[in-house]
Amino acid sequence: MFFFLSKLIWFFIQPLGVLLLALLAVMAGFLFRSRRLARRLAIATAIGFAAICLLPVGDLIMLPLENRFQKPDRLPATLDGIIVLGGAEENRMSGARGEPSLNNAAERLFAALDLARRYPDTPVVFSGGLGDPWNGIPPQSDIFRDAMMMAGLPEQRMILEGQARNTDETIWLLKQMLQPQAGQHWVVVTSAYHMPRSMGLFAKAGWEVVPWPVDYYGLPPQLLPRANLVEQMAVLNIALHEWVGLLAYWATDRIDTLFPGP
Repeated sequence: MFFFLSKLIWFFIQPLGVLLLALLAVMAGFLFRSRRLARRLAIATAIGFAAICLLPVGDLIMLPLENRFQKPDRLPATLDGIIVLGGAEENRMSGARGEPSLNNAAERLFAALDLARRYPDTPVVFSGGLGDPWNGIPPQSDIFRDAMMMAGLPEQRMILEGQARNTDETIWLLKQMLQPQAGQHWVVVTSAYHMPRSMGLFAKAGWEVVPWPVDYYGLPPQLLPRANLVEQMAVLNIALHEWVGLLAYWATDRIDTLFPGP
């Protein structure tokens, strides 16, 4: 229920969802002859949308997420596993084209390959589902496996979990599968903005891991907006989604603090 409810709520509270609702409210105002209210709402919507496009709002709320955890200066001499969290895989496109397709978070896979090269005896662990076998859409774990094999990582070095639908399910399913022990060394690779929520979940599960953040989006605020307004909106959307996720996970007791830190 939490998974489906979170997707439904996010559809309406994401920036473009709010814009859609505002435009529908403006249209309803004109249709039902509440013209003054409709005009005021239209002006407020235009001002809000312009501010989002022209001001570094996305960067301002993205940077605290991405700067919360840093890569350690030194890793242990040995690792028990390199954990890669799903999210870089394009399920529908991979199913439609019959080959692994990745999105902007592909740095997660590159970082995992680099760590696998540095630790040749360490297994690479991946968790991610969201497949749809009825429509030929593979789970994220299949896409990850195929992409890593194309890059030269042998399949026997991978441990795959293909059922998790969100980060909460990922940590608990992996813990059941891997049975981590005290004193072991596990490193977790995910996007920097996603690291606070991920580390909060690992802490809640009593699993000590080393963060390895990659895939940065936030830039220091500048006077002029990004040249690409679509990129500007995308950064805001990603950052806002993560803050909403932190709030939801904290409110439902999935993490112990609203903004987990080192």
